Amino acid sequence: MKTTTSKSFLIILFIIIFGFRSFSQINQGGIPPSIEYNIIDETDKINLIKPSMNAIHEEDIIREATNPNAPQRMGISVKVNKTMSEIGTWTDIEGLGSIWRLEIKVEDAVALGVYYNDFYIPQGGKLFLYNKDRSYLIGAYTNINNPEESLFATEFIPGDVVILEYFKPLSVKEDAIISISNVAYAYRLIDFSFNKNTNSWYCMINVACQEGDNWEDQSKGIARMSIRIGGSYYWCSGSLINNTNNDRTPYFLSAAHCGEGSTSSDRLQWVFYFNFQSSTCSGSSSGYNSITGCQLKAKDQSYADSGSDFDLMKFNSSIPDSYDVYYNGWNRTNSADDAGSGVGIHHPAGDIKKISTYDTPLISSTFWNGLHSHWRLTWAETINGKSIMQGGSSGSPVFDSNGLIMGDLTGGYASNTCENPSPAYYGKVWYSWDKNGTTNSTMLKPWLDPGNTGIEKLPGVSWEIIPPEADFEAMSTNIIQGDTVFFSDLSGPSILEWSWTFEGGEPSTSDLMNPNVFYADTGFFDVSLTVTNADGTDTEIKSDFVYVEQMQLPITEFEANITTVAPGGVVSFTDLTLNNPDQWSWSFDGGSPSTSEYQNPTVRFNTPGIYNISLVTSNLGGSDSLLKEDYIHVAIVNIGENISDKKPSIYPNPSNGLFTIDFNNAYSSDVEIEIKTASGKSIQVHKRINTSESFIVDMNDSPNGIYLINIYNGTSNITQKIALFR
Repeated sequence: MKTTTSKSFLIILFIIIFGFRSFSQINQGGIPPSIEYNIIDETDKINLIKPSMNAIHEEDIIREATNPNAPQRMGISVKVNKTMSEIGTWTDIEGLGSIWRLEIKVEDAVALGVYYNDFYIPQGGKLFLYNKDRSYLIGAYTNINNPEESLFATEFIPGDVVILEYFKPLSVKEDAIISISNVAYAYRLIDFSFNKNTNSWYCMINVACQEGDNWEDQSKGIARMSIRIGGSYYWCSGSLINNTNNDRTPYFLSAAHCGEGSTSSDRLQWVFYFNFQSSTCSGSSSGYNSITGCQLKAKDQSYADSGSDFDLMKFNSSIPDSYDVYYNGWNRTNSADDAGSGVGIHHPAGDIKKISTYDTPLISSTFWNGLHSHWRLTWAETINGKSIMQGGSSGSPVFDSNGLIMGDLTGGYASNTCENPSPAYYGKVWYSWDKNGTTNSTMLKPWLDPGNTGIEKLPGVSWEIIPPEADFEAMSTNIIQGDTVFFSDLSGPSILEWSWTFEGGEPSTSDLMNPNVFYADTGFFDVSLTVTNADGTDTEIKSDFVYVEQMQLPITEFEANITTVAPGGVVSFTDLTLNNPDQWSWSFDGGSPSTSEYQNPTVRFNTPGIYNISLVTSNLGGSDSLLKEDYIHVAIVNIGENISDKKPSIYPNPSNGLFTIDFNNAYSSDVEIEIKTASGKSIQVHKRINTSESFIVDMNDSPNGIYLINIYNGTSNITQKIALFR
């Protein structure tokens, strides 16, 4: 049809009508020709019979009562089974080409999604879809959208009317194939008001709120899933997930129970909505981006009855850079050490993206199936309330404090409400890794670690190629010999490998993220760090970064517990050196052993004599020595009883505690007995001792050594050495 209306006027009109909201699958954008050229002739229409909603509501009530953790149905299939060769209106546009249009109506639908059992757009062709008042547009779909398996689906259009418009330019000779199998009749849990989003409960918190400030990257990996299972449609949630090749393979993790009963054909028509979120804490959606079609790679075959309830799929098409997505990292350990706090990010009831916070550690739980296959968490109160989980949140990830996925959501108690939140149960990545089965179709491991690296914690990676930037700091860079420096990596983003070099340090190299290094030498030393992420390497060298001052020299000192002993006596030596020595070299004249490297040695002296003792102490700063001459005295004492008629005798000598004194009629009166140490200190005094009988001296409370016994009768003294030896 020929039109004389100004093209520029109509483009302005289109902008006013549509407002350019961003609702897109992978498409080329553009303006439908009927709008651009003001083509207003009649379009072929199909009026389909509305499903029996009473029966559908009854089914939903029974299903949700018997299986409260199952995904919530939001739509039902209505058959079409028509091709563009059978139905639709063709209109010629002189000098440009022709358009084919078809209007489909199902009364009272909240929204309609179009599903195709054969879909092919030749190069140059364009398909658009929009609603009755042209306030909502998706497309253009082109040859880049052609699926390998012919099955395709387009996003939901608000209202009970959807119009399809295909443009065939004059230069395109090949025919398009648009064969519509059915439309998805959405009757609940889908909101296109864009003034408010009311699908989810009131306590849900937008990711744009304060709670989401530190989780922007992780949030970019989360998508709402429109799932087809036979003739029904459901909402679930999930996340893009990274693999150890860091090659941005579009793997997507969700829950197995979300897709229970689905076929491989059904999955070709699943739609994933990214960036469906508000830009403000209290706002509504500002748009989304979506992708259609996936292939199942691995899942829990038991749907959580005896496993971890995971579903790993791969998109059938690459994700456009403009979607600004993030491939989330994972933590496959069975430890909650890094999960004392974190978040879940999800699409409750198909609503815009929400965030829920926990601040108590994840707990390994057997609640779900008797196995340690799930994490249990309790939701926390935050600045904007207590956001929890809801139907449609199933399959969404829980993140540890480092932003790594620990599991995917299975569910909670049927009593879960904003007023009475249920604990949430997430199937562990640890269990999903290799414990649901032994084949590739039952494990995450072969897909997420294709090189069998054994990595337990993998960072996420952005869609954008971002080489790393190396940087680091140290707790202290001016130290004393013998100190340890604690280094901290400041590199980013998503570092996978670290290679440190420490001039003058021990160790001299390290592959740890935050190593500790010991410095024994003095001077200025360089430190270098080379880091690697999925997109390259970078090196940072900091010259003369660490300065090591000389340690203070030791000042040697020591003492012995006794310095006078009998032959065979034992002496204990104690080091008293200042300035932290770490090596000792003792020499003991007359001792056994004659040398020692212990800090506090014990030495036996067997031979009478007077002996020198020396000690050399060392630390990293140097050494010092001390010689104590004539320090140890090994004394000869009266060993026998040596009894004499006119002279007292003392025996046994040496003794192990008790000495006997016989006076041998040497005195006619009482005497005084005094016991002294070898240095002259008095330790015992006994007065008025009767000399007509023997006297016992008790030394059991005294240390080993040489002592003096003095006997005084009022006019004369007799002094004799005794040796106490045990």
